[in-house]
Amino acid sequence: MDIAALITLCLAAFAALAAGLVSICRQLAFLLGARRAQARVASEWRYRRYGRERRYYRVEFTLSTGQRAELRSAWSSSPSSAPKVGQQVVVLVNEQPGQAPKARIGSWAELWLGSALLLALGGIGTLALVFVGGPISRGGL
Repeated sequence: MDIAALITLCLAAFAALAAGLVSICRQLAFLLGARRAQARVASEWRYRRYGRERRYYRVEFTLSTGQRAELRSAWSSSPSSAPKVGQQVVVLVNEQPGQAPKARIGSWAELWLGSALLLALGGIGTLALVFVGGPISRGGL
């Protein structure tokens, strides 16, 4: 592995790590101002990918102003693990004066999966570069 490839991998790993940390900070800032609201799964969209059935769902909830709102799940899931149509789910809503309300479905996957994937990718990449890049940069391997 030449030094240019090592630098490119290093930058990609650090970028993923930084993006994961920024994502976690943004999520925590959202959670600090959010309130819990009950929502109802209103509909679903099923599809097959790589031979496996996947599912997105749409929830409906009410804002503190009484206005009805809806939200689609950000991550697809297997039909067995996702809530069913008509089932109640928790939605986290952040309503700031003068801004459009922001809402997220209150499941682990919806809140943390993206951040966890970025942190894992960046962390594994960084560790690989430390163990592989160290000997290469010192003339080993």
